[in-house]
Amino acid sequence: MMKIVDGVHRIKLFPSSVYLIEDEKLILIDTGVPGYTSRILRYIRKIGRNPRDIGFIVLTHHHIDHIGNARRLKHLTGSKVVAHEIEAPYIEGKQRAWKDSRIWWTRLLLWISHMMFKKCFTKVDIKLRDGDKIGNLKVIHVPGHTKGSIALLDERRRILFPGDTVPYTLAYIRLKKGPNPYSWDVNKECESLKKLANFDYELILPNDSRIVTQRGAEFVRQCVYHVYKLKVDPG
Repeated sequence: MMKIVDGVHRIKLFPSSVYLIEDEKLILIDTGVPGYTSRILRYIRKIGRNPRDIGFIVLTHHHIDHIGNARRLKHLTGSKVVAHEIEAPYIEGKQRAWKDSRIWWTRLLLWISHMMFKKCFTKVDIKLRDGDKIGNLKVIHVPGHTKGSIALLDERRRILFPGDTVPYTLAYIRLKKGPNPYSWDVNKECESLKKLANFDYELILPNDSRIVTQRGAEFVRQCVYHVYKLKVDPG
């Protein structure tokens, strides 16, 4: 658990991290796997804030390591759950992720996850579209890892919160294992990575991979160029 820069905190869980943004209202980005509600609330108190200061819980996508504590946190704090409109039915348990086209064993894991964690499904209060804003965070729709995955850009602090779009893709690139089996559509994920390369940011704060502390946008542009052989002009 640590402060990254003024007003931005990383709460390390297992196997991933969540982020806390101190805006007029606190903004929590993702919530980790079930069982970490108390740890998240303790950290908020530790920095001198009241958990009821959480205004929004923003979910970058519907996988259980991102939505696991959202329902309980919403109940305890009165905050609003926010996600892309395409992702909302999955988070609410109305849409079945294992029915999407993926490798069979990935669909099996998604089915098991759905059955085990039914109590984690929660209503999405605010449904987002590309270009919307939550506080100072700009919403960027980056389909690929899931249909409604989003990244969040803090333009003032020049920080990108990519969810799983950047780290998953880069991990498979480094290992040269080919497409990520956990992604809904690898080609769309590639296009989304190219889209992210056109924004301006210094830091990349992913949920489950290493933090990029400098020249973040250039890091993504180089990845797109060297791996996908695509040229990207900075936006």
